[in-house]
Amino acid sequence: MPTEPALESLPKHSPASHPHHAAKPKSKFSIPPEYKRRVFAGVATLIGLYCVWFLYDYWSHEETDNAYVNGHLHYVSARVSGVVEDVHVTDNQLVKRGEVLVKLDPKDLKADFDEAQANAEKARLDFERNQELFEIKAVAKQELEHAQSAYDVAKARLETATLQLSYTSIVAPASGRIGRKNVEVGNRVQPGQTLVVVVDPEIWVVANFKETQLAGMKVGSKVSMTIDAIPGRKFTGTIDSFSPASGNQFALLPADNSTGNFTKIAQRLPVKIVFDADSIRGYEDQIRPGLSVVTKIRVH
Repeated sequence: MPTEPALESLPKHSPASHPHHAAKPKSKFSIPPEYKRRVFAGVATLIGLYCVWFLYDYWSHEETDNAYVNGHLHYVSARVSGVVEDVHVTDNQLVKRGEVLVKLDPKDLKADFDEAQANAEKARLDFERNQELFEIKAVAKQELEHAQSAYDVAKARLETATLQLSYTSIVAPASGRIGRKNVEVGNRVQPGQTLVVVVDPEIWVVANFKETQLAGMKVGSKVSMTIDAIPGRKFTGTIDSFSPASGNQFALLPADNSTGNFTKIAQRLPVKIVFDADSIRGYEDQIRPGLSVVTKIRVH
């Protein structure tokens, strides 16, 4: 019979030779525990500093985004009725004070002026003639007074006709830019009708702060501002004045808290803020009335 092979001749499998028991190589990117602790401590310090800064900024400053750039808007209206003969400006054009914007046809008013001028000259001659006759006692004093009265009336009418004629040239009341042009050649305009709007270059900010934010504010307080239309740029200014009443008091229909159920709502007070000249230098053409502003004021 064949003999069984000796046990020593069987292959031996060591744990290291089995794939499931192979030792895992050490990672080349393992982070030392000491380094982890330092990173964690640094991150915790940064978070703590940010929290301290946030709390300080929250308690020492008042902020609102209910703020807008304001400026002088001059609504230029016709003072006499007439047909537009010429329009000398276009949208967004820069104009100077006294510059002619719109010219009305002067024919009708020129005829009135000529008539008033002729009547004034006739009344003057009549008054001078009666004055000479009165000196030689050829007319009564009553006739002289009547002639003088007629001359005064004629002069007043001439002055009125002169003014009416001058109103056919509609001029800019201030220097600025044409913001809204509502007139074209051939239009018939009436007294009081707005033809163009001249936007003055002087600008400021009106911020509507809640009444609970006003405690630490005063005239002269420094203000930090950002404008949505100019991202990344911070502007500075100072508080110029406070409105004499809350915005609700100037509303078309102010609330009447004495009727019906009452719900308390924090009122807002408009605060006028003027820009520092150095702060907006170079940005004058970009800052326009109506732009949204975020204002921040240090109060503590």
